[in-house]
Amino acid sequence: MNRRSFLQMTIGGAAAAVFASAASAASKRNLRKAIMYSTIGLEGSVLQKFRAMKEAGFEGVEPMGAMNRDEVLAAFKETGLQAASVCDHIHWVKPLSAPDEATRKLGLEGLLQSLRDAHAYGAGSVLLVPGIARDGVSYEQCWRRSIVEIKKAIPVAKDLGVKISIENVGNNFITTPEQAMDFLDAINSEWVGWHFDIGNVGRNYGPAERWIQVLGKRIGQQ
Repeated sequence: MNRRSFLQMTIGGAAAAVFASAASAASKRNLRKAIMYSTIGLEGSVLQKFRAMKEAGFEGVEPMGAMNRDEVLAAFKETGLQAASVCDHIHWVKPLSAPDEATRKLGLEGLLQSLRDAHAYGAGSVLLVPGIARDGVSYEQCWRRSIVEIKKAIPVAKDLGVKISIENVGNNFITTPEQAMDFLDAINSEWVGWHFDIGNVGRNYGPAERWIQVLGKRIGQQ
């Protein structure tokens, strides 16, 4: 056997071992497939959309905050789908980083509503875009204002047993995993973690594996 053949065999074996290890880890974590409600591109009622997702092979749905709670609960019950998490419905239009206090207050109320909805649905977390660093809002202002508002919601999150999960997204804010760790450290609460979006990282702030390595267990399991 020449050197090239030996290296090819060794590398191939190592790759197979890594793949098997990853597959085993995924199996142990019991990964499940869910979809964000706002991305369901079908017309119809909540129940009709849930039925379609069930037929498509999804096991869960991430409702938006402030939906008709009774309607959502009925759809979960009939289809057997589970609540993967709840997406804050107002964080883009009433961000916690807004310059005016009135807008930040509405953003906080939206987060609290989403936490209560998540508790009612049996979800363990709420996806939150913490702020938006543009249109006159600096990175530092976004950082400071959003932390103040998130801390106000922590007592409610703790009482309800629902975590606040920060999402990495195209908001010109927190573009590296180190910044994400610093943000979580500044909040300093077990009730605030990370909702890791590998697609967003891949498009904007990669490499994705670096985020996983740095954030580790602070990435929530929805």
